[in-house]
Amino acid sequence: MAEPSAPIACALSAVWLTIGLPLPRARDTYAEPIKWSWILGAQGHGPQWERVFGLGEQDAERLWSAIAAAALGSPVVRVRAGPWGLGCDIRPVLELNQRTAAILVAWHYSEPDAAPRLVTAYPTP
Repeated sequence: MAEPSAPIACALSAVWLTIGLPLPRARDTYAEPIKWSWILGAQGHGPQWERVFGLGEQDAERLWSAIAAAALGSPVVRVRAGPWGLGCDIRPVLELNQRTAAILVAWHYSEPDAAPRLVTAYPTP
């Protein structure tokens, strides 16, 4: 019997990633440095972070600390299966610079036992 294709394998593995439950391996979240130029950059979500929290590219470490801490207690609100793994979203509320707002944070799992990798994050209306 042939091995299932990646999308089928990921869809079958989605059982461990459940809406309403905490982000699996939340303590092991990580972000690739290249992501911050989009998340906080002018061509990406930077204008939203500036408007809502007064953050700029120089605040990447501070924002990452807040996102990583929020991941520990935030339930999964959406799950997506794709050809390269599973994606999911959380919607924590952050307080930064004496401002409070909800954000969307997207994560990627290359396989069920992988650590969650940050895909993107931005304030939500």
